[in-house]
Amino acid sequence: MLVEDNPADADLLQEILEDAEEMPWSLVHVEQLKQALSTVQTHDFDVVLLDLSLPDKQGLGTVAKTHETVPDLPIVVLTGLNDKVTALEALRQGAQDYLVKGKIDHELLTRSIRHAIERSQTLKRLRQSEEKLQQLNEELECRVAKQTEELRQKNHDLQQEIAQRQHLEAELRQSLTKEKELSELKSNIISVVSHEYRTPLATILSSSELLQHYGHKWQEDKKQRHFQRIQNTIHHMTQLISDVLLINKAEAGKLEFKPVPLDLEAFCQELVEELQLTVKTPHQIGFRRQGRSRWVGLDEKLLRQFLTNLLSNAIKYSPEGGTVQFDLIFDADQVRFTIKDQGIGIPEKEQAQLFDAFYRSSNVGTISGTGLGLAIVKKCVERHQGEIAVDSEVGKGTTFIVTIPVGSELSPESLNIVGCV
Repeated sequence: MLVEDNPADADLLQEILEDAEEMPWSLVHVEQLKQALSTVQTHDFDVVLLDLSLPDKQGLGTVAKTHETVPDLPIVVLTGLNDKVTALEALRQGAQDYLVKGKIDHELLTRSIRHAIERSQTLKRLRQSEEKLQQLNEELECRVAKQTEELRQKNHDLQQEIAQRQHLEAELRQSLTKEKELSELKSNIISVVSHEYRTPLATILSSSELLQHYGHKWQEDKKQRHFQRIQNTIHHMTQLISDVLLINKAEAGKLEFKPVPLDLEAFCQELVEELQLTVKTPHQIGFRRQGRSRWVGLDEKLLRQFLTNLLSNAIKYSPEGGTVQFDLIFDADQVRFTIKDQGIGIPEKEQAQLFDAFYRSSNVGTISGTGLGLAIVKKCVERHQGEIAVDSEVGKGTTFIVTIPVGSELSPESLNIVGCV
């Protein structure tokens, strides 16, 4: 479907699609958003080519309204405005691609349509997998709650009958068995998360690699950068799933540490941009650098692990929105990362246990989590010979401060040298 109120632009797009012999299309053209929304709900379409300036709707609201009406139908935005900020916001609102009028040829348009359809189908499968996983997690939580209550009742009965029963040892063994089952159940939850996410993530990764492979033929550099970010994010998400077992490696002293020269400021800025694109709440991540920026030697994988965990937690435990402040501070012989939120805070008496595996604060309520995030953060920081501290007050927010010692200043040239060794 083409939603375009300019007859000249509509005729041009029709001609472009007619030139695409390898992909025959049947084009339905409407001029108003209201008519388009009515039509897509009663007929099947592969993709919507959507103008941002329509008689009955202007701007990015056209994207949001269309995505809300048919969330599984891919949207390719057509506009005369060549603006990166608008393009990124359109993608965040649900569009699959952003094309600038006057720069469209049949090869670019057909490729954009094809890949938009592929990405939309992949995201749909991913969402279905997430829904299935959520259902499984809820079932597991019910089983945990049920078994926990049974164990509590059994322990109570044992205390009441301890003076009268002669089979105390057998009852205690049964209690210990139930506790072991609960521990194994937690491990199974982690295993299920790891297994269920790998297949859809591998599919997304395959699609992004195809885009990257053919990207050198495209004229718009921003598309290549965006698709590269998709691929980097997917690699990161896949690695995060594998790193659920990282805490066990750390406890066994087998956590790998491979420092490389990093442009730390650029690394943090890119990480913030990636996270901001995935945030579906009204949170903003404010990034500031203090001190003279320089290259330092850090393990990129572990650095990404603990910064992502801390920033994601800051967002997750700030349910009312607001700004998460992320500061990178360069000192003479160390770097500091401070992440400050305006969230629910952590009770003071519980802060000593905050970095224990599977421990969660008593005030988290229904906010989901495994209790592994901060334990992994601490292990990653300690592997850098660093320290982590927390300053928190219930109802006022939390600040995490990570301090890592660094040696002499590095340079981009040293990165090439390390890569050749």
